[in-house]
Amino acid sequence: MNKLNRITILALLTAVLLSLSLGCSKDDEIRVSLIPKERSGLAQLRQDPKSTSNLPTESIGQPTRMVVAIFQNSESTWFFKISGPAEQVAATENSWRPFFDTIKFDGNKPSWDMPSDWATGAEKPMRYATLKIGSFSPPLELAISSLGPNQDLLLNANRWLGQIGLPPTNLQNLDTTIKNESSDYLLFDKTGRGSGKMTPPFAGGAQPPRQPVGPPAQTPTQQVKFEAPAGWDTGSTNSMVRVRLTKEADGKKAQITVIEMPASANTWEPNVQRWQNQVGLGELADSDLSARVSEISVDGVKGKIVDLIDLSSSSDVGTIAAMVKLGDSAWFLKLSGNKNLVDENRDSFKAFLDTLQLK
Repeated sequence: MNKLNRITILALLTAVLLSLSLGCSKDDEIRVSLIPKERSGLAQLRQDPKSTSNLPTESIGQPTRMVVAIFQNSESTWFFKISGPAEQVAATENSWRPFFDTIKFDGNKPSWDMPSDWATGAEKPMRYATLKIGSFSPPLELAISSLGPNQDLLLNANRWLGQIGLPPTNLQNLDTTIKNESSDYLLFDKTGRGSGKMTPPFAGGAQPPRQPVGPPAQTPTQQVKFEAPAGWDTGSTNSMVRVRLTKEADGKKAQITVIEMPASANTWEPNVQRWQNQVGLGELADSDLSARVSEISVDGVKGKIVDLIDLSSSSDVGTIAAMVKLGDSAWFLKLSGNKNLVDENRDSFKAFLDTLQLK
């Protein structure tokens, strides 16, 4: 390198150093401060790397209970859905459970008796109505909506389970996931830790491809034939409740129902347990229960019948129920209502079953 080049380089370096010393004042110096570890928040982050000061920790993982009453008829499937904090849903159970029993249909339009502390909410998309339950803030809501007949109950059950963070069920366990709560409706009642918010298809998103889960529900084509016992009146029916007869005496009520359900999703034991709970007998000992069960034949089809009447119990209700399976259908034949009136009409129920034709 010649002398001229060395001079040029030295001059440039001198200029750069001079400019740096002139442009950086004392206030521009970089300072490094040490923060005590206990004040840095690092310990908390290490314990819970997903924690954030913007989310209140007491609201994370709050149990959510979802209850859906399902009413089916030949034109539509109706859903009465409650979803919210498990404590609130439990606190109002003595209000919404009797409400479900008041729901009736005139044609395809539902009506009900609304509790005095409920209110009608604002109209919302894809809902027939919204009812506000109790005085919580925000209020607990009951959403009422409908779809076409013969809905895929397994698809709906798995959608609801997903909304509350529970794993999906299968066709074999559908009868314990969606129970035949009464002669009028089915009931989904589960508690999880999801948000309970709607997901597609009801949230407006694209519906995932449906996979075959068994034979589709069929609209009944066979007309059930029977002879009504003397003193019994015909009541409302639908695609599930094929026959309903009612009787009232001295302010007491009873009904006879013939209910058709999918055979693949209905077995004897879970239904007997549910009927025991409905009449206040709880879980009977095996010896007591077996004494109440006997064989039966309806229209040449063999099945079982159970007598769940206890005149000495504090409960006012009683049930005599039979189940037979014919092809893809499970048929439930019930006499239920005031236990004294049911007890007085044993012979009428037997005479009805002797005339019943299912095929």
